[in-house]
Amino acid sequence: MSARSFASGLSALDKRTTPSEYARRQWNDRNIDLVLRAAVSPATIAGNPALAQVAVAFLETLVPVSAGADLLNRGIGLNFAGAASIKVPGIAVPTADFVGEGLPIPVVIAPTSAGPTLSPHKLAVITTLTGEMLRSPNVETMVRQVLIESTGPAIDKVLFSANAVATDRPAGLLNGIAALTPAAAGEKAQAIVDDLQTLALAIAPVAGNGNIALVASPDAAVALTLRLPQHVEWPVLTSASLAAKTVIMVAAHAIVSAVEGAPVIEASQESELHRETNPQPIVNDTGTVAVPVGSIFQTDQVALRLKWPISWALRATNGVAWMQNVNW
Repeated sequence: MSARSFASGLSALDKRTTPSEYARRQWNDRNIDLVLRAAVSPATIAGNPALAQVAVAFLETLVPVSAGADLLNRGIGLNFAGAASIKVPGIAVPTADFVGEGLPIPVVIAPTSAGPTLSPHKLAVITTLTGEMLRSPNVETMVRQVLIESTGPAIDKVLFSANAVATDRPAGLLNGIAALTPAAAGEKAQAIVDDLQTLALAIAPVAGNGNIALVASPDAAVALTLRLPQHVEWPVLTSASLAAKTVIMVAAHAIVSAVEGAPVIEASQESELHRETNPQPIVNDTGTVAVPVGSIFQTDQVALRLKWPISWALRATNGVAWMQNVNW
């Protein structure tokens, strides 16, 4: 192909030219529609640089919109590495002591006990965009925002809950942990100090000398940020999933998590979906068809699926303490 014909081909292909129009104009092949109807693999990030930018932007902005993602990043990170589950035993710290010169060093045992088990879970969501939207130059911003708004709060909603572990999700950090009693109403600065002292004493056996994080509802986070002394090094993380006037203190290394790489975003233009927030199989074992089911190809849409394997567990229940209805 000459440089002139190549340039001509490029100029002929713009956003208003469909693949069939370009192919028919270029090769004058009456069977071109049959070729275009051939089975194709779903588009993936690897073959779509524009969608790759969406994934990168998502990862860079996840921590600022999710206190849960920030907290997990401060804890102990593990990796399934193909295992079906990860057992995290409890290990009692052995007691060391001073030993005199020339004297034998005592041998002690670090007792272990059964701890939590990390089971694989995943965070996933599907959204659809019309072909007209995808041809808009603003599609990248739109898709990124949709994914961020659905993923960040989803982590916080489960992580900072009191729900027990289920087949489809890990247990919340507050599961089985009773809320502590906040200080009585009075001078707010003093109430904050009193409450933080109570919380700190509760997690002291696990927290040691540091690695403490505070997670608070937006109103409580503002009060903490404005009233905590500047030399206090405890980060204040804000989560809108918490009820007003709620604060959680966490010894970050009491949390173990397994996050398998980055979220994977895949795109498909030829699929069927059960358009439900509580989806069912398209056709189940008894032959029942889910309703409503829509064809992405027929309606000229693109389905974007985000999938992110992520799980966590609390190594020690006294690594978390919390209060609700604080008086500040």
